[in-house]
Amino acid sequence: MWPRWVRALATIWVSIDSSKRGKFDIAWTLTILLFGPLLLPFYIASRPFMKGEKEINCYFWRFLKACQDLFVLILSLASSAVFVENITTPKSRELAEVKRAEIKAGSILGIIAMFLIIGLEKFSFDFIKDYIEKKFFS
Repeated sequence: MWPRWVRALATIWVSIDSSKRGKFDIAWTLTILLFGPLLLPFYIASRPFMKGEKEINCYFWRFLKACQDLFVLILSLASSAVFVENITTPKSRELAEVKRAEIKAGSILGIIAMFLIIGLEKFSFDFIKDYIEKKFFS
């Protein structure tokens, strides 16, 4: 179950985005409100394009790109929360100073590794998409 604030933010974003794209879409707004942000990739893949927006003509690729973006967002939020929690660990008598330093150093290395993995994943997705389109659809 999604927290209410996440569901509310996703619903507000869908309503604002659909209004910017021409007309307010009550169906998608209610869908996201009732079923949660995991349906956002379906909305993003099916929404109309804005002027000047780069179009991906295939619904499948738009859906996969939206899933990738949602995954990266959730991963980034989760890793940021763990990083902040580990860095701001209060000094407790049960945890040795060296152990706290190890936790903080590991957290910093974890954030660096996360950014590298996300960058590699985004590059790989674009590379694979371009390769498949050139190989099979050109």
